[in-house]
Amino acid sequence: MSSLDTEIAVVGGGPAGLFAAISAAKNGSVTHLYESKSCIGKYEHCSGLLSIDGLNRLGLSDLPQEMVQNCSIIGSRLFSPSGINITVQKSSTTAWVVDRSKFNQHLSRLAEEKGVVIHTNSKVTSIKRDNNKIKLSLGKKSPIKNVTSPLLILAEGRFPHLNQQIGLPSPSYGEVVFTTQYIMSGVKNIDLKYVEVYQTPEFAPGFFAWIIPISEDEAKVGLGSRSRPTGKYLRHFITKHPIAKHKLSSASIEKQMSGAIPIGSFIRKTYTDNIMVVGDAAGQIKPTTGGGVILGGLAAIKAGEMAAEALQTGNYSARFLSNYEKYWKKEMRSNLTIMKLVRQYLNSLNEKELERLFELLSTQKRKEKISKIGDVDNQKKIVFKLLLDLRFLPFVAKTGVKFLIKTKRKKVI
Repeated sequence: MSSLDTEIAVVGGGPAGLFAAISAAKNGSVTHLYESKSCIGKYEHCSGLLSIDGLNRLGLSDLPQEMVQNCSIIGSRLFSPSGINITVQKSSTTAWVVDRSKFNQHLSRLAEEKGVVIHTNSKVTSIKRDNNKIKLSLGKKSPIKNVTSPLLILAEGRFPHLNQQIGLPSPSYGEVVFTTQYIMSGVKNIDLKYVEVYQTPEFAPGFFAWIIPISEDEAKVGLGSRSRPTGKYLRHFITKHPIAKHKLSSASIEKQMSGAIPIGSFIRKTYTDNIMVVGDAAGQIKPTTGGGVILGGLAAIKAGEMAAEALQTGNYSARFLSNYEKYWKKEMRSNLTIMKLVRQYLNSLNEKELERLFELLSTQKRKEKISKIGDVDNQKKIVFKLLLDLRFLPFVAKTGVKFLIKTKRKKVI
């Protein structure tokens, strides 16, 4: 087979592409998905820490247990550079740790059950328009060389190459966090109920380090950094961090993975005639944590619905498809914008200022407030609550002015 026609084409077999394809097929559309790799879920690029609320919103409240590595997370322990510990928690489970490879494979099975046809080894190399339809050219490994479709959903992931071919922006490469993560056994003194987060410029400049338990003595241990090589930073964290070394220095590395995350927030425009962009390719990533499965998945589901509706009405115009962007920006724009500012603000603080911030946050009243209001997928609520705390004002005023001046200088440069 050298060519194929389909009602809806989806490019990218990550979570966003799969959610979009499932949504389109569920709404009655013939949907084909094209994935460049040899199989879905071949690589695991993130920690797999997903909120229960987010999974419920995605319709995934009943994940198969074989992919859930830890279903006991109720909170986080946040550590300052010197080791000040702020523990925030809910009264019940708030997140699951999942095997991301198995998670993606599960989504692919759900897609196929809905009738989605998945093509692996099918890298899309170019896009052209022809008579209100989109023509895709595929690479050498694909048995199909050309695909024609009136509707296309682009979900290439964090570093897309097709966006620019159709005149849409890509996430900024200037604001990228590089990550390395190990799965380690023989880890000591961890609690299955708590994720550990280390905000420490010395060991993880520009981001943070984490220990995410998956059993009594196993954990996902990783960090993100604006600088490379992150593997060197992670080894330094494991062997030298004053708290983490007692948990990790004698542990064994069972698996290693690495990646990169653009944290510059969402792209300016995510639609044009016949086409929508979803997930990481649209910058639907939380700049504070680098997570994109939940928000990208929610946007992708809407894109699938819009594609099916466009097909039913025969209206593939940018004006009609703009309803997709109106939806996701209404749902997420302010939250993503706040999270970007929070990440930039945290990165602007030196170690002394970070220590002071942790001291301010470590009072019992504030910890209770964060535990009650905090939401990993909607962080603006707790940010606004803390900003209304009068005791924060002197610190925020001093460090905020410095942050604004620094930001303004970067824009001038």
